[in-house]
Amino acid sequence: MEASFWIKAWDEGRTNFHLQNYHEKLLEYFPVLNPKAGQRVLVPLCGKTKDLIWLHGLKLQVHGVELYDHAVEAFFTENKLAPVKIREDKDFSHSTFENITISCGDFFKLNETATYDFVYDRAALVALPCEMKKDYAKIIKRSLKKGGKCLLIVYEYDQSLMEGPPFSVVSKEIHDLYEDQCTIKLMEEKRPSNEGPKLGALENLIQKIYILEKL
Repeated sequence: MEASFWIKAWDEGRTNFHLQNYHEKLLEYFPVLNPKAGQRVLVPLCGKTKDLIWLHGLKLQVHGVELYDHAVEAFFTENKLAPVKIREDKDFSHSTFENITISCGDFFKLNETATYDFVYDRAALVALPCEMKKDYAKIIKRSLKKGGKCLLIVYEYDQSLMEGPPFSVVSKEIHDLYEDQCTIKLMEEKRPSNEGPKLGALENLIQKIYILEKL
């Protein structure tokens, strides 16, 4: 999936994946991970999600990674977070307010090893076509500490009925991507209550919640 696809989606307002409130499954399942103040959480492809604010409230060190600079700017502006400190390196521009940092750039250039206690993936894996998922999962596994946990939210549906994103991610894919380094626990599988008109039109749509733990 080319960067231009997502930039055009933001520019044209095709961002139904952005929720106005905290994701209900984040509120329900992230506490199961037993987070402690000061621990680090990575939020890949974060957009301007308000979920960063909720994680900030847990006193975690919150690190979002987002491709599009306008989405990053919108997050801080819409949530009235200022002043924002900005620093740059060769791959990312890092915007920080208190314990929230959003790095703007190509997620696939993230080069951290065993630095995160948690990953929250609500809209990242489902945003990627098959050919990109393996490289994405490698970064997630590399970034998690031993014993680190990932809250993963995906959809399953008949891919022939709708062109992604969001893409269908079946159970076998999760195991193929992660079971070499993680335990995989399915926490919930049921039709989501409110995922917008595009997904809502799919009669066979199932949302699955997984917790992965780095071995």
